[in-house]
Amino acid sequence: MRERMILAATDGMGMLGRERRNVGDAACFLALKMESKKRRIIFLLPRPSLVKKGRLLPAAPSRHIPACVLLRVSETFGLLPVVSVSVTYISILDHHTYIVYSPLLQTCAHFNSSFSCSQTMMHKDTDQLLRSMSSVHPISDGIPSQQRPLTYRWFPSWRFMTSIMLCFCFGCVHLMNSNMGMAIVCMVNSSVTYDNETYPENAAPLLDWSSDEQGYIFSAFNAGLLVMLFTGGMADKFNAKYMILVSVAIASLANLTLPFMAPISVYWAIFSRFLVGFADALLQPAMNSLITRWFPTSERSYALGLATGGRQIGTLIIIPAAGALCSQTEIFGGWPSIFYLSGFIGIIFIFSYIFLGADKPSKQTCITDNELKFITISNQSEDVGKKRTERKVPWKNILTSGAVWASVISLVCHEFPLMTLIMFLPSYLHDVHHYHSTENGILSALPTVSLWFAKIGSSYLNTWLQKNTSWKKDTICKVLNSIGSIGLGVFLLAATFLDKSHAWMAVLFLCLSMASAGLHTPGCQLALVSVAPAYSGAVTGFTFFFVAVSGIIHPIITKMIVKDRTAAEWNLVFYISTVIAIFPIVIFNVWGSTEVQWWAKSKASMQQDPNNKKMSKSSKAPSTPSIDSIDMA
Repeated sequence: MRERMILAATDGMGMLGRERRNVGDAACFLALKMESKKRRIIFLLPRPSLVKKGRLLPAAPSRHIPACVLLRVSETFGLLPVVSVSVTYISILDHHTYIVYSPLLQTCAHFNSSFSCSQTMMHKDTDQLLRSMSSVHPISDGIPSQQRPLTYRWFPSWRFMTSIMLCFCFGCVHLMNSNMGMAIVCMVNSSVTYDNETYPENAAPLLDWSSDEQGYIFSAFNAGLLVMLFTGGMADKFNAKYMILVSVAIASLANLTLPFMAPISVYWAIFSRFLVGFADALLQPAMNSLITRWFPTSERSYALGLATGGRQIGTLIIIPAAGALCSQTEIFGGWPSIFYLSGFIGIIFIFSYIFLGADKPSKQTCITDNELKFITISNQSEDVGKKRTERKVPWKNILTSGAVWASVISLVCHEFPLMTLIMFLPSYLHDVHHYHSTENGILSALPTVSLWFAKIGSSYLNTWLQKNTSWKKDTICKVLNSIGSIGLGVFLLAATFLDKSHAWMAVLFLCLSMASAGLHTPGCQLALVSVAPAYSGAVTGFTFFFVAVSGIIHPIITKMIVKDRTAAEWNLVFYISTVIAIFPIVIFNVWGSTEVQWWAKSKASMQQDPNNKKMSKSSKAPSTPSIDSIDMA
């Protein structure tokens, strides 16, 4: 066995051929080349100053195999005692060349060759080391709190902080959407009343909107969502943080201007709702893109549930608040205060996210080195988080993918019944069970509470099952999605058999129905960000385009059916929603998938995947880099 020591430096543009592009700028390495048994092993060891700055990023190898290599520090120079260093990954370039990388190495010294290739121990479980780094918490870097910087010692990790901010964001935008469902009850001059109170003189004016016009107002939100087909790909190429800020700013502006523009014309109200829908069209793809950049695969279900749970929190806040604000006239005359409150909450989020948000982990100044390396290593094979404007979205493959279409149909069938409960639940309780403003607002919030708890609980369960059982991620996803579809349809149907004398039981069934819907988050919604992580924004935009189309049709159909506001009319709406809710039981179980599709994989992953039939036979393996090609310092 022979060896030679090489002191190498790079300029950030690359090292060892294509492997160099992900190495930090001005990175210095101590490379030890060893040849034994026709296998060449290259050890890349970061210098201490480089590790402390957190600049070192692992290369993007074609294949990863965890390993534990015991390296002995030479005592010749008297720098360090004999220690063991854990090497987490070996990158296989071809049958003879390996690159070993140790992201957890904290020191660097002169290493000798007192070990051989036989001392390298390979582990069959590829995710073993990655799991150990997040074993403390589903979103944790495993660092004791006393060792964290004071500024973020209270959080398990900055990934957790990111999911909290996304939750806050969804809460802001969704309360600006769902506020209309409660506000319209006290905005419109209804011909049906259940009390003899005289309308106060200082109250905001009642608006003479017909049932059809109210349907157009609700549909305008979903018309704004249609542009998600175009905004979806933007999140994969541009800064998702700016998209989120613009989204909340537009929704806040629309809510703040609606109270004094709506009395002028109903078309102003329709346009305002369109702007809120447009804001959501910017938000959803940006959120999915951020999740694929910030979270490893095993954590995305939990992160998705925590982030999208903000929708239920927003609804939970605004519905009872709107009910209380509707019943008073001292604050802005009543119903206008609902929209002013919503816009003000959005402004608070904007100022918070400017300082706390980041497009991807490498741009977050408060993140720890260990967490940054953990995220980078976990996601490096997915080719996410790289803003490449020249990368084209594979629309042909998306349009012909059975897994994508299964997610599209399942999500539409999931969202349609939720639209019934979220947009029209206050009206349903008012018309069928004769609840008035304050109690209506409280009861309308209960199903939303159950949805939030079920979403968080099932998402955590998905993460736990992946880490602690032998079940495949695909199986877990389909089982949870099926349970959610069955419960959503059955309990929604059960509510139609109850009249106003059993109103409390109807509310209970609606709560159980919404709780069942929460299981779709680790189901078809998780599949949406899993089938193509590198194009999650584009796939999200494509999927929610059809959700928006169904959202446009749904309020119009509902208002066409519910003319006289009778129980029979509302039951018909629930029957339609029940039938649609059970479709994903077959569709998603047969054609759905959470596996990364071949067309969404990086070229390196495709070249190394022996089961990839789509890879061209003419594809050649990357040429073996020579140690002599390293730029010498």
